[in-house]
Amino acid sequence: MSLSYWDGAYRTGRKIWGGQPSEIARVMGMFFEKEKIPTSGKRMLEIGCGYGRDALYFADRWKVILVGIDPSGQAIEMARAGLTAKNRRRVEFRTERFQDVTEGSFDLVYAANLYQVLSPEERNQFCRAAPAWLAPGGLLLLGGLSSRDPEHAGNGNEISTSTVSGEEKFHLHLSTRKELEADFRSLGIRALFEHEFLEPRAEGEPHHHIAWILIGARKT
Repeated sequence: MSLSYWDGAYRTGRKIWGGQPSEIARVMGMFFEKEKIPTSGKRMLEIGCGYGRDALYFADRWKVILVGIDPSGQAIEMARAGLTAKNRRRVEFRTERFQDVTEGSFDLVYAANLYQVLSPEERNQFCRAAPAWLAPGGLLLLGGLSSRDPEHAGNGNEISTSTVSGEEKFHLHLSTRKELEADFRSLGIRALFEHEFLEPRAEGEPHHHIAWILIGARKT
């Protein structure tokens, strides 16, 4: 993952995708309501929290005790600025890579729009580490771009795409169902489905995406 790119994107303090929770977070919320999965008081880790829009959504909606991590110090500064007296005691933001997480026993681990920007080795590291972050029966909540994503017109292969400035590159991977089933075979997959949506942008037209929603449980 290109840290220099993301630090640059967040340096202006601009909320790239606006201040509302992501579509992935909303879909996860609806799934949990439908399945009547309890969340109050659960320990939750968000990997790649960016400027905290999903973390604060879950903290307020689900009443979880949440740790949000992101390798971009610029993003974490923005996330901390969004804390309020209401959620400050239950939410902590850290500048940290997922490879450096040593804590386990989280009831919920959430990562949205992260898996697609990891290199092949980073994805392997993520898949190996995921069960260790979870308490027995804990859930991994993953959202990542599909190989059918209209915005990037990928076919599941590794591709690179230009940054906003066009001066640097960042890695982008579009996943297939078969690949995700293999990547997370160490977990019991409870749900795996595609979701199509328009992603708002702070500037410019919305992006048209198709993303995978994966919910997997640590095996006991």
